[in-house]
Amino acid sequence: MTTPDKWGSSVQRAAGAGIPRATWRRGSKAYSGQVVRTVLEAEIAPQRPRYVRERAEPERHILEPEWAGTRALARIGHGGPLFVGYAGPVDAPRELYEAIVADARCDTAVIDGVVVSDWRDEQELEIDNDGNAFTRQPSGRRIFAAFDLLEVDGEPLIEIPLLERKRHLEGLLQQSPNVRLTSYVTRGLRSWRDTLQAQGFRRVILKSWNSTYAPGQTNDDWLVIDKLNPPKA
Repeated sequence: MTTPDKWGSSVQRAAGAGIPRATWRRGSKAYSGQVVRTVLEAEIAPQRPRYVRERAEPERHILEPEWAGTRALARIGHGGPLFVGYAGPVDAPRELYEAIVADARCDTAVIDGVVVSDWRDEQELEIDNDGNAFTRQPSGRRIFAAFDLLEVDGEPLIEIPLLERKRHLEGLLQQSPNVRLTSYVTRGLRSWRDTLQAQGFRRVILKSWNSTYAPGQTNDDWLVIDKLNPPKA
């Protein structure tokens, strides 16, 4: 299992879960640099999770943090808005969109995530010229925290299982100071929830391994929760 950095910015998988890192390959497809039209060309909205106060730890689910920010679909290589949220276009800096494009190994894509407006890196201990230890307050910046992939290079992925979409996302998107891959675990969910809480996350999200994606709809396979209880006997 990898060790997450602050706010869950590394990709996390449970040890022994058998989830390999995937690489998306373009194969023999020819690329002209033009906009590719797909069934997701319309300005679809993000899938909505169900909110519940508490839930027993379920089987065959992942757990990931709930980011504080604006939910948005980043639309690479498509006409129209660069980011689309629940109620339509999302106002986010073009520089952030360009960072996502630069970090994505594709011509077109629709990536689900959260625009976090005031990301602050973890404070590090420093030593001044007199040998005194101190911490420097980092400045805030906007980042895009990605967690799902709905389309890539003209191929819709919304009907394939969640874990497969995440494998494609990991192979597609490279992390950078302004683009993060959201961490998750497939086992030891309550322990990971405690870790995330210690890092500042108020709530977490449970997602079924095999869940498909329903744009604009509320899906009971995604649950935002405050408290994760022991598994039912």
